[in-house]
Amino acid sequence: MSRSGSSKTRLDENEKWFSVSLFIMGDGIDPAALEGMLGLPPDTVGIKGQARAGKNGRTYSPYETNAWTHRVAASSELGFDEQIQLLFHRPGDRKALLRDLCLEDGVDAGLFCGFGSGNGQGGDTIHPNTLRLLAGTGLSIRLDLYPPDADGQEEI
Repeated sequence: MSRSGSSKTRLDENEKWFSVSLFIMGDGIDPAALEGMLGLPPDTVGIKGQARAGKNGRTYSPYETNAWTHRVAASSELGFDEQIQLLFHRPGDRKALLRDLCLEDGVDAGLFCGFGSGNGQGGDTIHPNTLRLLAGTGLSIRLDLYPPDADGQEEI
């Protein structure tokens, strides 16, 4: 079951979803250059001072800094570990590039991991090999858990 693009607003009791996105933010980054540098297409690009666009034409407060995100294109049934592995098993030396970016002053970069379930219960495991893979990148891991009455995956 892929929840991406779904208009369904409530999960069934036994449904759950996972989402992993790479984010890079900071005044000194050039969001337009990151796609070519990392070989990953952005899902969101924001320029400091530019209004943030939402669904149905809504606009939100301006970006406080430059921002770039890439959402792992995977089934929402795949857990965090599998989606992180997919992110790093594509061609290119992403680890070194990400490490260099993370060392720059004023850059905040990491993985945003979202989880939701129909009954409010559940979780996932990130295995030691995956943690070792991430350790050399300088990326943080942020977890965001969505209650059963808020299918937040569409907003990630």
